[in-house]
Amino acid sequence: MTLPVSAARLWLAGAVFCAALSLPGAGVAADRLVIDYVISNSPQRSAMINIINQFSAANPDIQVVHNGYPQEQYKQDLITRLRNGQTDLAFWYAGANLREAARNKLLAPLDADTVALLKKKKFVPATIEGTRIDGEVYGFPLYYYVWGMLYRKSLFERMGLRPPATWSEFLQVCEKLKAAGITPIGLGAKSAWPAAAWFDYLNLRINGLEFHRKLLNGDAHFTDPKVHQVFDVWGGLLRKGYFFAPTMDQEIDRVLPYLYRQHVGMMLTGSFIAARFPAAIAPDMGFFSFPSYSAEMPQYEEAPMDVLVLPANSAHVEARKRFLTFLAESGATRVIAQADQTLAAQSDGATQPVLGEATNAILGKAAGLTYFFDRDARTELVTPSYEGLRQFLKPPYDADQTIRYIEDARRKSGAESR
Repeated sequence: MTLPVSAARLWLAGAVFCAALSLPGAGVAADRLVIDYVISNSPQRSAMINIINQFSAANPDIQVVHNGYPQEQYKQDLITRLRNGQTDLAFWYAGANLREAARNKLLAPLDADTVALLKKKKFVPATIEGTRIDGEVYGFPLYYYVWGMLYRKSLFERMGLRPPATWSEFLQVCEKLKAAGITPIGLGAKSAWPAAAWFDYLNLRINGLEFHRKLLNGDAHFTDPKVHQVFDVWGGLLRKGYFFAPTMDQEIDRVLPYLYRQHVGMMLTGSFIAARFPAAIAPDMGFFSFPSYSAEMPQYEEAPMDVLVLPANSAHVEARKRFLTFLAESGATRVIAQADQTLAAQSDGATQPVLGEATNAILGKAAGLTYFFDRDARTELVTPSYEGLRQFLKPPYDADQTIRYIEDARRKSGAESR
């Protein structure tokens, strides 16, 4: 068949145009990359989107789709998305859940080239090793942080108080605050995990790291007298009225205004909370390690680490490797950490978060680290434990009832050692 000259020219132009579109960088993406992440705050969201946009501009042959989720929804949905192959690169947490997902073949490890690049680009060695499972590294480290007690320096100075290092000093500070009409502690346990931080720290301070790990792994039971002591000590604080009632059923960030206005004196929180400080108040915020309960027990600290993981069912392996390479080479993890007020896994010491000095002091004295209750515990244990903690925070703060509830629920869910 012979086309008229005008038609032939039109066909040829169309063929050239289509061929051009198939070339990398020609305007239409030849590959695709789906990235899922948690939205913790507006600065963090903006930082993540800006980084993705920079990558997209430098890699026009890759169509990047990114999805931001609220934290609680994300925790509930991610395993399903991993199984369904709906994401190529996903935000996740170091700890038992990561190990479980890796051993269930839901994740792929970082390849040797990427691990070598992390070391070359001066990622903190502990952040790389923190996701090593059966010899393979399963997390691209983003940042980490520590938990501690937050307070206003000016309030403590005005009242002649110092950050307490021991349990007796802590109780004295609580009494002095209460006598001055200031409730000692704000909580913010609507989502339960801030209450879990109290359980973690009391258990670590009273019973130590080895028992804590056994308990969360299902190798020890909540009916153990050691656990009862944790609830007894905590219940004593609750019965003395040391916790500010209006904050019990609020989210953790809603406690901050009470702290700013000195309605409460302290709160247990992660150092990430500094991302929410007003600029005028930030210099007045102090941070100290959860007090020691016994001089014989080493100081163990909660230091969660957030990572990106590689779903095993991804169809876009090369695209995600290019994105991880971009993150490591561009220093993007520092930008994300600065937005989150956390410590970048890729650290050059150039920038420090608002609570960085205090955070480094806490980490520097730590005898060992945990990642946090819902990151260290068996998946089946988390929901019944969180519901049990919610019940415990209501009068009469019944330890026996709480322990029975958690044990019954964990047995029904199969959260026993395997």
